[in-house]
Amino acid sequence: MEKKVKNWPADCVWPEPVEDTLFGHEWDVDDLLGLAIGDEGDELLDIKEYFDSLVSEGRLDEDFKPCDDFHDDDLDDSADEEWEPEMGEDYWDDETGFDVEGWQLDLNDYINGIKLSDPSPVLEIQQVTGYEFINENLLRQAFTRRAFGAEHGVGDSQKLEFIGDSAINNIVTREMAKQLTEADTYKTADPFHSAYDEGDLSRIRSHYVCKEYLSSRAVELGLDKYILYGSGELPSESAREDMMEALVGAVAVDCNWDNSVLESVVDALLCVQLSDAHTLLSRPFYDIFNAWHQKRIGVMPEYEVRKTYPENYFAFTCTLRYFLPENDKGIDRDQRVEVRASTRSKARELAAEFAYRFVVNNGLWLERLEESGIVPSLDDSINQLQELYQKKYVDKPDYCFEENHFNEWRCTCKCSDIEAWASGKSKIQAKKQAAFDVLKKLLPEKKGN
Repeated sequence: MEKKVKNWPADCVWPEPVEDTLFGHEWDVDDLLGLAIGDEGDELLDIKEYFDSLVSEGRLDEDFKPCDDFHDDDLDDSADEEWEPEMGEDYWDDETGFDVEGWQLDLNDYINGIKLSDPSPVLEIQQVTGYEFINENLLRQAFTRRAFGAEHGVGDSQKLEFIGDSAINNIVTREMAKQLTEADTYKTADPFHSAYDEGDLSRIRSHYVCKEYLSSRAVELGLDKYILYGSGELPSESAREDMMEALVGAVAVDCNWDNSVLESVVDALLCVQLSDAHTLLSRPFYDIFNAWHQKRIGVMPEYEVRKTYPENYFAFTCTLRYFLPENDKGIDRDQRVEVRASTRSKARELAAEFAYRFVVNNGLWLERLEESGIVPSLDDSINQLQELYQKKYVDKPDYCFEENHFNEWRCTCKCSDIEAWASGKSKIQAKKQAAFDVLKKLLPEKKGN
């Protein structure tokens, strides 16, 4: 039994697809001036312009039929030769002339197949992406969820998501290669190098292609309101991620994989900023705090996330209950924090960050550090951090360097999930300060110098 297709929603932000020219918009040539309509559309317009010129020169009458009074000096009167048009042969007949009605039907059929009738969100989306679509129906399909497509008998975004996912990964990787790697022809042993290893580069890229980031960008750009959800479907991060991937996929198909176009659109949608790429390498506080709590307390902390009513930008509240180790600081072991954020994941992350900073600032992140006897010293900070590692108080310190636009070095120091960064005129100066700042977090009650 064939499934019944629902009528197009009356209040839908997207117009219903036009499948039949008889019920579609009849396009005038002037309507198409300045629009991107593809090679086939341009060819149709060229044909009409050509036959209009024949009318102007008198070869054809106003109704596009051959003019009997026209004399062609280019034809040999003594030869049995008939004039033939230089283009548009499919619309030409020696007796009836140019079939303008047939041409108009073909134009309508073609343009209605690639352009949407107004009102539609096409102009707003094209302003965001900076790209003018030839086939605007691709654009609508990119915003169509599978459930909506099944209900209304139209194509959905799934195949475009696949293409867009590949395109985004490719463009982001190329941008990273431009900014974070270097090919030096003078270094024969190691001509291709980067300040980041393979794992770091993967984590940097994942920041821009992950569900959370793509979803947040969709909201920031105001594109999420154009998604077509099926009955009973609720807006979600996954739906927004799918739409962003499908939108890039639609651009890739429409521009025939023009790399310059794709780079421009992905830049507009994702805003890939790599000047401070090292900041993207930090693990989420949610992962860091959960791992610490599991190791030190023996159980996972408890997160309760609920919707906030009335709904607004801060639509979710997260209550986090966690425990502290036994301590002589007079701090209650049973702790609770409550925060609000725009998504569930952001609410959990913010709650974990609050708990992490509370534990670190109170000197409870690591055990037995007070036994080390170390008082943080800027001049000796690198050696002090190394000593803590050798005595197995902390994990091995990790230093990452990056030169900025002010001819200064920036050093990021990570140690036992504590991180700090500092700038200096030299690498050693930046490294000392970063190590010193980590020590002050590890030993908050020790006076540094």
